[in-house]
Amino acid sequence: MDIKIFREDNTEAEAGELGKVVIKLPMPPQFMLSIWGSEERFIEKYLEETPGYYTSGDAGIMNEYGYLSIMARTDDVINTAAHRISTGRLEEVINDDERCVESAVVGFYDDIKGECPLAFVTLRNEYSMDKLSEEEMNKIKKELNTAIRTDVGAFASLIGVILCDKLPKTRSGKILRGTIRAIAENKEYRFPATIEDETSLQYIEDQVKAWKKSVGRM
Repeated sequence: MDIKIFREDNTEAEAGELGKVVIKLPMPPQFMLSIWGSEERFIEKYLEETPGYYTSGDAGIMNEYGYLSIMARTDDVINTAAHRISTGRLEEVINDDERCVESAVVGFYDDIKGECPLAFVTLRNEYSMDKLSEEEMNKIKKELNTAIRTDVGAFASLIGVILCDKLPKTRSGKILRGTIRAIAENKEYRFPATIEDETSLQYIEDQVKAWKKSVGRM
């Protein structure tokens, strides 16, 4: 397969530059020809965005030797300060902190800065929110943001860190990042049929409201 990395404007990216992974047409004979009962959706989803290429939906990097690294789904890439950032990379930095169990970073639109990373973080039991003072929680948030600025760059600075006791997940353990983003941006979302804990969405809504109130975004 002839695989390339494209920028948003469908120009070819430089070596080491994060972009969308595309495959030059035609695809091999055994590849799917359509989506059952939805020919137009197949064309719209996989072919229209990058004419002459198949749009994989993945974001990746091709190094100078031609080796491909898949970094995330394109839905998990945000544009901030003219940089394309994989939210998975930011989560990796946050999860390296010994106090953190897991995290979800989503894009949050700011009227001035545009799309910015917003982190939802769960901490280990010994750092649970009911055991920490507000000062201690603010210290953790500041240190996590400092780690992002140091390891990734100042352009990736988090617009906010929301500490949580739990994150909404499917029964298979996948964090519902798309739903979390919709809640953060006050958009409508479908209630996932496979959600593990139905109370987790209301919990996230409450945490987002509290964060917005604390930073004057209500």
